[in-house]
Amino acid sequence: MTVLHRPPSPALPRGRTAPPLFPVVRSVVHDRAWAAWGATGVAGVVVAGLLITSGAGSVGEVDLDFVQHASRAHVPALDEAALLVDRMLGPQLGAALVLLLVVAVWVVNRRAAAALTVLGIATGPWAAAELVKLVVQRDRPDPGLLVDPLIVEPHSFSFPSGHTALATGLALALVLLVWGRRWTPVVVGASALAVAVVGLSRVWVGVHYPSDTLASVVLGCSVVALALPPWLRLLDRVQRRSGTGHPIGPSAPNSIPTIDQGRTRA
Repeated sequence: MTVLHRPPSPALPRGRTAPPLFPVVRSVVHDRAWAAWGATGVAGVVVAGLLITSGAGSVGEVDLDFVQHASRAHVPALDEAALLVDRMLGPQLGAALVLLLVVAVWVVNRRAAAALTVLGIATGPWAAAELVKLVVQRDRPDPGLLVDPLIVEPHSFSFPSGHTALATGLALALVLLVWGRRWTPVVVGASALAVAVVGLSRVWVGVHYPSDTLASVVLGCSVVALALPPWLRLLDRVQRRSGTGHPIGPSAPNSIPTIDQGRTRA
């Protein structure tokens, strides 16, 4: 009778680990500089929001003037587009978009750390925006001062915009995934355009001021700059301690035992 031998293990030799995530991004990440930029951006957004709500300067008047002009300029096609954006990045569909992106990353990459990184970048700006809202507590534009408010949300705060923050997070996640590839400029340009459209739509429907949407973009980029370097260091530390590795080259799809015809049992 022949003896069945198991195929060789696909594990890497001792000491060999999986390559680091996002190596091209790592080449432009500078811990101290990014931390300084991120902390400055977050603090700047909070201080700016508090100054606006206190009535300092004329930002509130300029903001309201923009919202009133947008309310008077409504046309059906743009109204429907703005309302569609409102629904797409609302709590339910927005969460579905994030989940879809995370699942896609997992299916393609097969690394939980990559999926978790994308999840954090996509949702971090939105979570930060919700926290800043509680600190600043700026009221939304008064519907009574608008000609045609498309949405009325009287029981929530305005600064910064949650929809724009979520769009910023999704855009940054996409840029992270394609950074260093030849189509990076296209993705960066399309993502920036999408974030701008979302921000303008929030002013168009009458629930945010322009400064709310601008603050969301600054806050989202700042939060990612602040959190990404230590997160990547944490992933490296976990990987070194766990000693996880991936085989070099494609592994066989099926584990079919081989047969050694030259050896038999006594």
